[in-house]
Amino acid sequence: MNEEQILTNPQEKYLDWLCLAPSEREPKTKVAMALLLEVDNKTLRRWEKKTIFRDIWEQRVNAIQGSPERTHRLLDTLYERALGGDVKSAALYLQATNRMAPPTIEVKSDRKVSDLSDAELDAMIAAMAAHEKDSRKLKAV
Repeated sequence: MNEEQILTNPQEKYLDWLCLAPSEREPKTKVAMALLLEVDNKTLRRWEKKTIFRDIWEQRVNAIQGSPERTHRLLDTLYERALGGDVKSAALYLQATNRMAPPTIEVKSDRKVSDLSDAELDAMIAAMAAHEKDSRKLKAV
């Protein structure tokens, strides 16, 4: 196997460190991590530029960010803040759970919109608005 396609033990340790949340990293800085790994700080930057290193780093970060557990914890935090009165958290929670998005309305016509007269277009918009108002009244009951 090509040596450029595998990571050394120090590179693996550095990658593990990079994938931690900054608040969880020990040591706290890249300079301190370089000292721990017994390499120069410039070496860390050189590793970060290697294609294999960047690819593995990206894969790990994507796996962490996309984990259901992490998403669930974040939604729970938003929910708790929303219950505490944080309007922004409430809006974000509702958006994230698709409870705030308006229903999709499908309009079908054999004619192009550009072929409609202003009056016809206004009538279609008015009909859709009336339909939306009626559906909201039903939800409120």
